[in-house]
Amino acid sequence: MAFAAWLPPLVKALATALVVVSASMIAEALGPFWGALIASLPVSAGPAYVFLAMQHDADFVATSALASLAANAATGLFLIVYAALAPRLPLWRSLGAAILVWIGAAVALQPVAWTPATALLPNFVVYGLGLLGGGRLEVAAPASPAAGRRRWYDLPIRAVAVAAFVSLVVGISSFLGPGATGMAALFPVSFISLLVVVRSRLGGAASASIAANALLPMLGFGVMLLVLHLAIRPWGVTAALIVALTISLLWSAALLLVKGRRRPG
Repeated sequence: MAFAAWLPPLVKALATALVVVSASMIAEALGPFWGALIASLPVSAGPAYVFLAMQHDADFVATSALASLAANAATGLFLIVYAALAPRLPLWRSLGAAILVWIGAAVALQPVAWTPATALLPNFVVYGLGLLGGGRLEVAAPASPAAGRRRWYDLPIRAVAVAAFVSLVVGISSFLGPGATGMAALFPVSFISLLVVVRSRLGGAASASIAANALLPMLGFGVMLLVLHLAIRPWGVTAALIVALTISLLWSAALLLVKGRRRPG
């Protein structure tokens, strides 16, 4: 009986860890654009919502998704602040400032009674300003930066951190309620872990470039959350999750297509 009680969180941790390790290795190997694109996929929020759907009803998940959409604007601020500070400040100061900005924005956004239209507004403002200033945010990183030696514990620690975070959000969701759960599910644990490892191996410019390149993919992440919220009640949670994931993949594919067409022939 004791083992059976531990089985669900163990499965959550292992499944999430597998996704994070795979995404992290690909992201670090293929450069800032690919790193940002892969890190912007629903690596931690996706599993969190799957497990929330297994534990709560459709209304809870729909309300959480709407709160997550609002919190996506806080993630945009996190990326903008880190991209601006990372080339000039040490890791603990640049990342610490970005995390504090995310927390402050999330605390300010959490009490609002969101609708789809009002939750989209801060996303348009934050990501619009970030993309308009993208030229100043992106810092030229070396074309082929010399990667530092990977320590054997880098990826396991990152995987355990994200898996523990997903399990924590799901475990305390009943106490937090749907709104706070939706905010907590968007805490950028995947980006934090990725930026720490990339910074240690490739330097501040490369990690700043990942943050700057992630703005447009994360705008698509917000669209995915909006679709999830709107689709749950008419179609059910399972269908809504599938459609939302499809939207996320299609957005990433569209960005790849646009990047390929811009590449000089």
